Parts: sequence; structure tokens; C-alpha cells
Amino acid sequence: MTDVIAIINSLGQTAGMLVENKLIPVGKFEFAFEGSSRFSVEPEMGLTLVFDAISQVLISVQFTLINTVDDTGTYSGKMPSPFFHQMDKATVRSFMGEPDFSGGPERIPVIGLIGGFDAYTRELSDQYPNIEIRFLYQSDLRVDGLLFERLVNDD
Repeated sequence: MTDVIAIINSLGQTAGMLVENKLIPVGKFEFAFEGSSRFSVEPEMGLTLVFDAISQVLISVQFTLINTVDDTGTYSGKMPSPFFHQMDKATVRSFMGEPDFSGGPERIPVIGLIGGFDAYTRELSDQYPNIEIRFLYQSDLRVDGLLFERLVNDD
């Protein structure tokens, strides 16, 4: 079983550090395409860790809750608190409040209509410091993806 809290807390660390801490296996890294600026590893079905190709730093932890794109499956492991496997926009906003940033529905070529996103940087900042939490919605407003990304300080 993958320790998702330890992985989320590892945002900003290198792939080598995550391997050393036994959070991810050795040698399971994949580039989406040749020359990509990012590579990923899926330590558990539906849980994708995305790294910068040059620095090898973990930049995103992604939970696939509803998969409509391919047959890679959905995440069925333990969810980080206070999140659930099945959520919708109304549920998210009831416990997270109004988002810091949001985007509405839009039509994406090949994929079709998506339901937009809500992003939070201040809510749960004690529990997940310096992390943006983003909910991706389907057109029916069910959450299909939950992302954790390290905030970049431009100061």
C-alpha cells in the first residue's frame, strides 16, 4: 500500500529521494513522448507522480477518480484526508468553500466536453502547506481527478 500522505509531502523532492525513502520503485519512469519536459511513475493504479525531466523534482501528485480517457484504471487506495473517491462540485465546495481559482466547462478536441476545475491554495494550508489542491470535473460535475502541486514562490 502506497503512503499517499508521505508522497504528497515529498512534493519538491527528487525522484532519487523518493526511491531512497521507498515511496516509489526503481526504474518505472515513463516519458509521455520523446523530448517531454516531464516524466511520470504510477506506483499504484490511478496514482500518478509527475516529475520535471531536468531537475527530477516531484511537481505533481495526481489521483484518477474517474477514467474516461484510457484503460489505465482509477485509484482505489486510501484517499488523503478529507477527500473521498466519489465527489462532485457541490460536495467539494461544501467542505472546501469557494475556490481561489476556477475554470468553467470547455470543449477539448478528441476528449470532448469537460466540466472545468476548482483550485485551492489557502484552504487546508495547515495540512498541506505550500500546495495547490485542484479538482478536475467531468461535464456532469463529478470529480474525475484530484491533483496536488507544489506552489512556486516567485519572490
